[in-house]
Amino acid sequence: MTEAEAEAVTEAVDLAPRVRRVLEGALGQSLADWAGGAPLAEFPAAAYDSLMQLEAVTRLEKEFGLEVGALDTADVTTLDAATARLAELLGTGASAQ
Repeated sequence: MTEAEAEAVTEAVDLAPRVRRVLEGALGQSLADWAGGAPLAEFPAAAYDSLMQLEAVTRLEKEFGLEVGALDTADVTTLDAATARLAELLGTGASAQ
């Protein structure tokens, strides 16, 4: 693993708790026992429908200072996917407010 790759992994690990916290707020439910790679659409205690997906995207954009539209609902299908996409956006100079 190169130094840049190791740094990217570290950044993603640092982002993961924040992403989890934001998505818990959107769902109104704890994700403490939810696997990072498990589809949020299968979360049993809350309906992760299209409105909830938009809420999650909006909250993540605000939390990380991204412009509206920087994320798409397809970016937030799992905790891991959301974390990876945010790491990508934040690591490549994504527009922040």
